[in-house]
Amino acid sequence: MFRPTTRVAVAQLALLLVAAGIAWLFWGEKPALSAAYGVAVSLIITLLMLARQRESEMHSDWTAQRQLGQFFRLEAERFILAVALLALGFMSGKTEPLALISGFVLGQLGWAAALRKP
Repeated sequence: MFRPTTRVAVAQLALLLVAAGIAWLFWGEKPALSAAYGVAVSLIITLLMLARQRESEMHSDWTAQRQLGQFFRLEAERFILAVALLALGFMSGKTEPLALISGFVLGQLGWAAALRKP
């Protein structure tokens, strides 16, 4: 059906909608948007991984050393992007910090949900 990383992105998109909906029902608009932002950060770094994976597949001539270097670069990019986006959300003053970090953690748990064996 889908590749594992694509399944993760689809699961995170579903979690974004569910988290925002539940937060909106129970706590209101600001926590819902904050939770959605947190899940969106997880989704963005997953989409970056998906893009780099497809780029790597187009270059079958790359050596194992080059592939490993690309992997380390990707992880550094994902870490820096996640920290920057979360910091932007926290410093904006327009988010609920607990809802934002809860959404981010929920988005990361999307990996476990999407990659489990049926």
